[in-house]
Amino acid sequence: MRSFLRSAALALTLLGSAQAATAVTTSDVHLRRTPNGAVLRVIPHQTLLTVSCSADWCRTSYAGRGGYVARRFVRQVTRSAPLAGRGVTFYVTCAQMRAAGAAPIRVGKPGYRTALDRDRDGWACRYDRQR
Repeated sequence: MRSFLRSAALALTLLGSAQAATAVTTSDVHLRRTPNGAVLRVIPHQTLLTVSCSADWCRTSYAGRGGYVARRFVRQVTRSAPLAGRGVTFYVTCAQMRAAGAAPIRVGKPGYRTALDRDRDGWACRYDRQR
Protein backbone atom coordinates (compact mmCIF):
# COMPACT_ATOMS: atom_id res chain seq x y z
CA MET A 1 0.00 0.00 0.00
CA ARG A 2 2.83 2.40 0.87
CA SER A 3 4.45 1.78 -2.53
CA PHE A 4 1.15 2.47 -4.28
CA LEU A 5 0.70 5.75 -2.40
CA ARG A 6 4.27 6.80 -3.24
CA SER A 7 3.67 5.98 -6.92
CA ALA A 8 0.35 7.85 -6.94
CA ALA A 9 1.96 10.92 -5.33
CA LEU A 10 4.76 10.89 -7.91
CA ALA A 11 2.27 10.50 -10.74
CA LEU A 12 0.24 13.48 -9.53
CA THR A 13 3.41 15.54 -9.19
CA LEU A 14 4.54 14.72 -12.73
CA LEU A 15 1.11 15.22 -14.26
CA GLY A 16 0.84 18.62 -12.60
CA SER A 17 4.13 19.77 -14.10
CA ALA A 18 3.91 22.59 -16.65
CA GLN A 19 7.34 21.90 -18.14
CA ALA A 20 8.35 19.51 -20.92
CA ALA A 21 11.59 18.67 -22.64
CA THR A 22 12.63 16.64 -25.65
CA ALA A 23 14.83 13.67 -24.82
CA VAL A 24 16.29 10.64 -26.58
CA THR A 25 16.48 7.13 -25.16
CA THR A 26 20.04 5.94 -24.48
CA SER A 27 19.12 2.23 -24.76
CA ASP A 28 16.02 0.10 -25.16
CA VAL A 29 13.86 1.20 -22.22
CA HIS A 30 10.66 -0.04 -20.58
CA LEU A 31 7.59 2.19 -20.70
CA ARG A 32 5.84 1.46 -17.41
CA ARG A 33 2.25 2.02 -16.31
CA THR A 34 3.48 3.64 -13.05
CA PRO A 35 6.98 4.22 -11.69
CA ASN A 36 8.32 0.71 -10.96
CA GLY A 37 5.00 -0.67 -12.31
CA ALA A 38 4.05 -3.12 -15.03
CA VAL A 39 5.85 -2.83 -18.38
CA LEU A 40 3.55 -1.61 -21.20
CA ARG A 41 6.02 -1.53 -24.10
CA VAL A 42 9.71 -1.40 -24.91
CA ILE A 43 10.85 1.89 -26.42
CA PRO A 44 13.77 1.40 -28.85
CA HIS A 45 17.22 2.98 -28.42
CA GLN A 46 17.60 6.52 -29.89
CA THR A 47 13.85 7.28 -29.85
CA LEU A 48 12.90 10.95 -29.48
CA LEU A 49 10.34 11.58 -26.73
CA THR A 50 8.69 14.53 -25.04
CA VAL A 51 9.22 14.03 -21.31
CA SER A 52 8.28 15.67 -18.03
CA CYS A 53 10.73 14.50 -15.36
CA SER A 54 10.74 14.58 -11.60
CA ALA A 55 13.25 12.75 -9.39
CA ASP A 56 14.08 9.37 -10.96
CA TRP A 57 11.12 9.09 -13.38
CA CYS A 58 9.92 10.81 -16.55
CA ARG A 59 6.31 10.89 -17.75
CA THR A 60 6.03 10.35 -21.52
CA SER A 61 4.02 8.62 -24.21
CA TYR A 62 5.05 6.20 -26.94
CA ALA A 63 3.00 4.47 -29.63
CA GLY A 64 -0.25 5.79 -28.19
CA ARG A 65 0.44 4.72 -24.59
CA GLY A 66 1.28 7.03 -21.72
CA GLY A 67 3.55 5.96 -18.91
CA TYR A 68 6.88 6.37 -17.18
CA VAL A 69 10.51 5.70 -18.06
CA ALA A 70 13.46 5.71 -15.72
CA ARG A 71 15.26 9.04 -15.99
CA ARG A 72 18.68 7.37 -16.23
CA PHE A 73 17.72 5.92 -19.66
CA VAL A 74 16.92 9.25 -21.35
CA ARG A 75 19.25 12.08 -22.37
CA GLN A 76 17.75 15.52 -22.58
CA VAL A 77 18.05 17.12 -26.04
CA THR A 78 16.33 20.41 -25.24
CA ARG A 79 15.80 22.23 -21.99
CA SER A 80 12.39 22.39 -20.43
CA ALA A 81 10.04 24.80 -22.08
CA PRO A 82 6.65 26.12 -21.04
CA LEU A 83 3.74 24.31 -22.65
CA ALA A 84 1.51 27.38 -22.68
CA GLY A 85 1.76 31.13 -22.32
CA ARG A 86 3.37 34.08 -24.09
CA GLY A 87 5.89 33.21 -26.78
CA VAL A 88 4.91 29.53 -27.00
CA THR A 89 4.42 28.18 -30.52
CA PHE A 90 2.28 25.09 -31.03
CA TYR A 91 1.25 23.52 -34.33
CA VAL A 92 -1.42 20.82 -34.38
CA THR A 93 -0.51 19.58 -37.87
CA CYS A 94 2.25 19.92 -40.44
CA ALA A 95 -0.25 21.66 -42.74
CA GLN A 96 -0.76 24.30 -40.05
CA MET A 97 3.02 24.66 -39.63
CA ARG A 98 3.53 25.04 -43.40
CA ALA A 99 0.67 27.57 -43.64
CA ALA A 100 2.48 29.66 -41.02
CA GLY A 101 5.68 29.41 -43.10
CA ALA A 102 7.49 27.64 -40.27
CA ALA A 103 8.11 24.12 -41.66
CA PRO A 104 10.41 22.34 -41.23
CA ILE A 105 11.43 22.95 -37.61
CA ARG A 106 14.54 21.40 -36.01
CA VAL A 107 14.47 19.83 -32.55
CA GLY A 108 15.13 22.49 -29.92
CA LYS A 109 13.39 25.28 -31.82
CA PRO A 110 9.99 26.76 -30.83
CA GLY A 111 7.17 24.74 -32.36
CA TYR A 112 9.04 21.43 -32.66
CA ARG A 113 7.33 18.41 -31.16
CA THR A 114 7.93 14.70 -31.64
CA ALA A 115 4.36 14.05 -32.83
CA LEU A 116 5.16 16.01 -36.02
CA ASP A 117 8.55 14.30 -36.53
CA ARG A 118 7.25 11.21 -38.30
CA ASP A 119 10.66 9.63 -39.01
CA ARG A 120 12.21 10.77 -35.68
CA ASP A 121 15.18 12.44 -37.40
CA GLY A 122 14.97 15.67 -35.38
CA TRP A 123 13.05 17.63 -38.05
CA ALA A 124 9.30 18.23 -37.69
CA CYS A 125 7.36 18.28 -40.99
CA ARG A 126 10.52 18.02 -43.09
CA TYR A 127 9.23 15.74 -45.86
CA ASP A 128 5.77 14.75 -44.70
CA ARG A 129 3.08 16.30 -46.88
CA GLN A 130 0.14 14.26 -45.56
CA ARG A 131 -0.35 15.97 -42.17
